Amino acid sequence: MTVTAFEMHMARTGGVEVLKGREVSLPPPGPGQARVAIEAAGVAFADVVMRTGLYPGVKAPVTPGYDFVGRIEALGPEVVGFEIGQRVAALTVTGSYATRRNVEARFLVAAPEDAPAEALVAGVLNGLTAWQMFHRVASAAPGEWVLVHGAAGGVGGLLLDFARRAGVRAIGSASAGKKGEVEAKGGVHIDYRAEAVTDRAMAISDGGVVAAFDHVGGAHLKAASLAALRDGGTAVLYGGYDATRGGKARPAAMIGMLLADRLSALRLFSRSQGVVGYNVTSWRDARPEPYRRDLAAVLELIGSGAIQPKIAKVLPLAEAAEAQALLQSAQLAGKIVLRP
Repeated sequence: MTVTAFEMHMARTGGVEVLKGREVSLPPPGPGQARVAIEAAGVAFADVVMRTGLYPGVKAPVTPGYDFVGRIEALGPEVVGFEIGQRVAALTVTGSYATRRNVEARFLVAAPEDAPAEALVAGVLNGLTAWQMFHRVASAAPGEWVLVHGAAGGVGGLLLDFARRAGVRAIGSASAGKKGEVEAKGGVHIDYRAEAVTDRAMAISDGGVVAAFDHVGGAHLKAASLAALRDGGTAVLYGGYDATRGGKARPAAMIGMLLADRLSALRLFSRSQGVVGYNVTSWRDARPEPYRRDLAAVLELIGSGAIQPKIAKVLPLAEAAEAQALLQSAQLAGKIVLRP
């Protein structure tokens, strides 16, 4: 049976004004699909990059929405392991700024029944990214130090949570006004606007960190992440914020990012260091079983209250433009969530 859904769609690229509400008709879910009524959708910087037309592989017209938590309304043929009414979450990349949608069932993971939807959705894109980078991409033993840039953000805050739970000591760079957010999660705060991050991180860690998590890229990767590593350390790059700062393309920064990517293999070899790129969608597609296990583990931690993602603001779905504007302002700490 065909049903109606409301979504925040963008017919073209541009500013937040291109996000427009519309009603669409959803056909019954096809083979391998499920129709889900969405309880909460996350607002991600990747959504902003898509809106500007800079996200690889995604072009307008498109409905943004990288992740959701919701309940299954209908199942298509060939779907096993799920039932109607079940609460689920998924990493979708696009399409989740909506009241309901059809989604590939292979991306669905069972979600705890009792936790707030906004807390759970903060564990999908952000939580999965932080979990896999911390537990699968980088390695840190109890007592060792890691450096988290953007430590008051959605991913950064969860990296601090996972470090604390593992007995790993963390340094978090964030603006002065977010010091309390970093320290509340057990991190040692560095004000990146007023302090030399690398020098402070080296001093705090007594010689360097074993992992640095970098969402900025470009010259920052070398100057503030790679330079802060001790021998045997790893810098993990998971974004290119510098090239799209403020939600706008910065050509000079893009060129600088390409030039800064020239790393000395001999230097890395001599110090047993590594630079690793992490893309959550690539991991989902290339390693679907770890995707499902890892996302389930994060959702369980949230459901049990073992970790509590910081929710910056919850807005109605129809205010998606305002949500993205708030995200671009970088004034809030934590995750911004849309609720239909």
